[in-house]
Parts: sequence; structure tokens; C-alpha cells
Amino acid sequence: MYQKDFILNEAERLARLIAKLLGLKSQAGNDDEAEHLYQHALVDEFGLTREEMLSSAPESFKQWLQYKSFNAVKLDALAQLIYHDCEPLAANTETLTQLKKVLVIFDMLEQQHHQQSFDNLSKRNIIQQYIQKYHA
Repeated sequence: MYQKDFILNEAERLARLIAKLLGLKSQAGNDDEAEHLYQHALVDEFGLTREEMLSSAPESFKQWLQYKSFNAVKLDALAQLIYHDCEPLAANTETLTQLKKVLVIFDMLEQQHHQQSFDNLSKRNIIQQYIQKYHA
């Protein structure tokens, strides 16, 4: 029972964080505050700096995630956080690097946690189209 409550509380807290980030990004002039929130969320919630994420290869990133053994809720929140930081999707290597990390997380959610969502499937399709269009 306590485990379930903990996971639900964690999911709600991370959803509020993502909603706040999306709200900041949607308002003109809040880009710096949104970037600050994103970077602090990566460090505070996941123990990951933006630089570490950008510099690691997808396989290294996957190994790090396995080492951290995040639950499915936390993995999904990390994927959403990274994905929304990329929006709007720009044709550059930083965006490509981040989106490849999102795909790694989606693969882990599907293969190890047996979780899929229509939202993640839609994002996977958008990422694959982005890769084909800009980085094929």
C-alpha cells in the first residue's frame, strides 16, 4: 500500500513539474526560467546534468538508466521532460541527441516495464519522422 502511495505521489509531483515547464515554455519571455527549471529538474529528480545527457551515447545512457533503476513512472517523466525541452523540434544535433535518449527510454518502458501509451507511441512516430527528415 505504501509503495503504491509513493508511486502515485511521485507521479503527481512529476506531472506538476512537467505542467509548470510547459506553461513557462508557452508564455513568451519565460525561456530562461523554463531552461533553469528543466536543468534543475534533471539534477534534482534524476541526478543528471544536461551536459552528461548530451555527451553520453545512447547505449551509455541506457546503461546509466539501468544502473539507476528508475521505476516506470519516473522513466516516463524523464522522457516527457526531455521531449518537451526539445519542442519545437529544431534541425540540430542537440535536438537529435535528446530525441535519441527519449527513444531509449521509450524502449525501456516497453521492453522492461511492459508499458506503452498512445502519447508515447505518437511521440515515437514524430521522432522517427524528424530523424528521417533532418538526419537521414
